[in-house]
Amino acid sequence: MMRRALIAAVLLVSAPALAQLVTFPGVGGGGGGVVVSTTGPVNLTGTTAETNLASLRIPANSMGKNGAVEIKALWSYTNSANVKTLQPRFTSTAGATSGGVLWPNAAPTTTASFQMLLILHNNNATNSQTAFANAGGSPFASTASAIATSSLDTTADTFINLNGALALSTETLTLQRATATVFYAP
Repeated sequence: MMRRALIAAVLLVSAPALAQLVTFPGVGGGGGGVVVSTTGPVNLTGTTAETNLASLRIPANSMGKNGAVEIKALWSYTNSANVKTLQPRFTSTAGATSGGVLWPNAAPTTTASFQMLLILHNNNATNSQTAFANAGGSPFASTASAIATSSLDTTADTFINLNGALALSTETLTLQRATATVFYAP
């Protein structure tokens, strides 16, 4: 019960766009973790260029050699036949709209909202990551693609940059909320 109250409190003290970090202690010998979260909507309209909507900082050494980061994002957008690109990037630079490791993006058209869950794991080293490579942002599917890999050094700060792009600049793409939860494992 106390842990739920602590996690609820953690989520309430976050800041918009460049989110604030909050740590929580381990329970029952666990390693604890870090939650980073935005507090509200960030809109994109008026451009077709890839634009950063949120930059979630993953603190140096917060994952360990076998830790994981779960990224959850809720998006809304104009319901039309035009593509809206929801582009997550894992990089060493806050706000990056190029470079870094790309997760498969989502490119919805005739819908109005999208919920994304991405899970990144350190693979027995602080500079070796794996993730499910399913296009569309759903971790609950199968794919012919191999597991995605990257080699960012998580002993330094890294960033989950949630970017968007519109095919038609008069439409709107909104990142309603994004949260990254880091689970430490040695």
